[in-house]
Amino acid sequence: MPEAPAVRTTELSKAFVSGPTTTWAVEDVSIDLEPGSFTCIVGPSGGGKSTLLRLVGGLEEATTGTVETMPSAFVFQEHGVFPWMTVRDNVAFGLKMAGMPKAERRRIADDWIQRVRLEQFATAYPHQLSGGMRQRVAIARAFATGSPLLLMDEPLGALDAQTRMLMQEELLALWEAERTTVLMVTHDIDEAILLSDRILVMSARPGRVKEDLAVPFERPRRHDIERSPQYAEMRSHIWESLRDDALAAEGADR
Repeated sequence: MPEAPAVRTTELSKAFVSGPTTTWAVEDVSIDLEPGSFTCIVGPSGGGKSTLLRLVGGLEEATTGTVETMPSAFVFQEHGVFPWMTVRDNVAFGLKMAGMPKAERRRIADDWIQRVRLEQFATAYPHQLSGGMRQRVAIARAFATGSPLLLMDEPLGALDAQTRMLMQEELLALWEAERTTVLMVTHDIDEAILLSDRILVMSARPGRVKEDLAVPFERPRRHDIERSPQYAEMRSHIWESLRDDALAAEGADR
């Protein structure tokens, strides 16, 4: 029998009501994500990408439709680590909430701290770390929980270009080792192609999946795929798919 999807949404929609105004953020989204897959969501600003992620993770309640999903852990763009906790305590936080004994959660936390190359900073606090290091902590904490599904909302969006490229390759290496199911929102087309097996291209509000694209490049994958003519063709295709909706979204915000 085929394996059950890690995530299944069926005609999923979300409306926000403010007084007499109803705004549909997401409309009729039906997707299945295979276990162990890496899927990126791209789309114009305000197109419901983050809302869809929050619906999958149970942080928002659907207006209509259904979500079937595995237990998940989140990684956000900012405010992902607790400033009053050390690196070790941040990484161990989810394990502590799950009631794991202290010795065991410390062992797991230290393993993940080493895997993201922060072992010299285990007792440091977030204000003592660079932006990239803080995101390593947030990513390590998510993986450390053992959750079969990671939901990432622009996790690398606040980083400078060089740090972002390094973090993309580090995230790839962790995912290739663990094969945790990942659903990630990004505004960066290049990032989506580099990281994912599938790219969901969403429309302007209300957000619908207008294209579901398979990424054809073999794994393991690194930035050198960007030199491929096939890469340029895919990037151009996604941009053309997004362009009109991006312009429409920009006009709606004025």
